[in-house]
Amino acid sequence: MKKTWLLLLFLSPLFFACNSGEEADEQTQQDTLIVEDESQTPLSTIKVPSPVELYMFMYSAGMKFDKKFINPTERSSKYVTNYKKALNFGVYASDLAYCTVFKQNKETFSYFSVTKKMAEELGLTEGFDESIVKRIDANISNSDSLYHITNDSYAAATAYIEQQGNGALLPLMLTGAWIESVHIAAKSVKQFKPDDEIVLLIADQQFLLESLLEMFEAVPEEDNHPEFVEKLRDLQESFDKMYDNADVRITQKQYEEIIEKVQVLRAEIIG
Repeated sequence: MKKTWLLLLFLSPLFFACNSGEEADEQTQQDTLIVEDESQTPLSTIKVPSPVELYMFMYSAGMKFDKKFINPTERSSKYVTNYKKALNFGVYASDLAYCTVFKQNKETFSYFSVTKKMAEELGLTEGFDESIVKRIDANISNSDSLYHITNDSYAAATAYIEQQGNGALLPLMLTGAWIESVHIAAKSVKQFKPDDEIVLLIADQQFLLESLLEMFEAVPEEDNHPEFVEKLRDLQESFDKMYDNADVRITQKQYEEIIEKVQVLRAEIIG
């Protein structure tokens, strides 16, 4: 369980306060107050499948938003099984985080709408109700508020999954979000350098993958999706080759092998 909470902590957004000096409307003030309260939230309630740490670093490093990196919203109707819906709920959650971090307000609304629809289809009645939609609509021009509102939604949704005893969905959702975040981060790397900070952050995903695999092991055998898990283990073997390195965290050959396997897995998930 400690590993599970560690994974959820790493995948949770890094909460930050709004820095704007402009006067906020009443709803925005309310949203900011919610975030201030969330800073005191116990770890066990922070379960947001939105790996924004990479995105926040990319944004602060001056990377540019590129819509070609994310899964088009019109593909969502292709996902008809709970298995594919859970994985792609994670993918779209990650895409939504990418849009909000990079202050793409129009895309934030579009990707929230898709994620809301998939949440309803998965039976996640918490975190994606009409009140959240109204909050987003009222704050569509305020990127900071949109960021906080979507965080609220995911925290409520994932808590609801566990309360309903449907925890088998969590590893799939988290894996979909994780694969998408590594894919988007890798797309931002134009040229491999062993000391590039994004390359190093991607290398550090080794530990999150270990925790994801532990989560799958805790799921009942009938819900474990062994063929998919075996592909994750194969990816883990590529990460583990870094243990043999003496002078660098990751070599170009290792990096390219990892990213190739990530792209294959992503294509399978969103296909």
